[in-house]
Amino acid sequence: MRIAHWAAALLVALIAVPAMSAMPAQASSEATAKPKKVSTVVSLTFDDGDVTHLAVARMLEKRKMRGTFYINTETIGDELKLTRAQVASIAKGGHEIGGHTLTHVRLSELLPSEQRVQICDDRRTLAAWGYRATTLAYPFGAEDADAKKVARQCGYDVARTVGGLKEWGCPRCPAAEVSRPKDRYGIRTPGSVRDDTSLREIKQQVLDAEKTGGILPLVFHRVCAGCGVYSVPPKILDEFLGWLATRKSHGTVVKTMHDALGAKYRPLPSQ
Repeated sequence: MRIAHWAAALLVALIAVPAMSAMPAQASSEATAKPKKVSTVVSLTFDDGDVTHLAVARMLEKRKMRGTFYINTETIGDELKLTRAQVASIAKGGHEIGGHTLTHVRLSELLPSEQRVQICDDRRTLAAWGYRATTLAYPFGAEDADAKKVARQCGYDVARTVGGLKEWGCPRCPAAEVSRPKDRYGIRTPGSVRDDTSLREIKQQVLDAEKTGGILPLVFHRVCAGCGVYSVPPKILDEFLGWLATRKSHGTVVKTMHDALGAKYRPLPSQ
């Protein structure tokens, strides 16, 4: 009897050992599993067709990035502005050329008929120059319901404003635009990068966006040292781009506004 009890106890122990030894391995596997990466898209946008943007395009290409350059067709060729040949060179590099009105006016201060001239005629000129513009940037970020309606009527599929996303002046704003925005004619951004915006602040906007995922359009103007309020030194932009390239391992990629929002080309309206 004692031998039978001893044999039964030994059998139970032998059966239990493999099961117990498997438990730590399973727990270890779960503990070391990597968290799912959140996808964040950063769009680097450059407004006004500034002459410094030719060097910016090359800076981006060096890191295999592409940006969106919003130009005012009636100011192209003016002093401190890109020439048509330079715009063509930027486009040849794979960058997006978008609309920014004819003369960089505050659309919210114009009548709908005047808005239509600024937006539609600018897009017609872009088409005549060989660019299939699908996205628009409102100058100064100034838009209203009429401007949004006109942007759609002029054939744009997406329009970008300035502001509405998280920054030092709006700490409770969302960190990024959702991947499928409800208002495609009011795409939000942090405020424009200025001469007093630090490298740390620009990086933080990306880090904040990575917490939720989504689209983060960044707005730059002149890229030069000490050349105005709405400017950024080339050194800071270059350091930022170098850092941004490393965020790919965190699920962050750089795309043009056209690609980030899946913009579609729409025919120009009749005169």
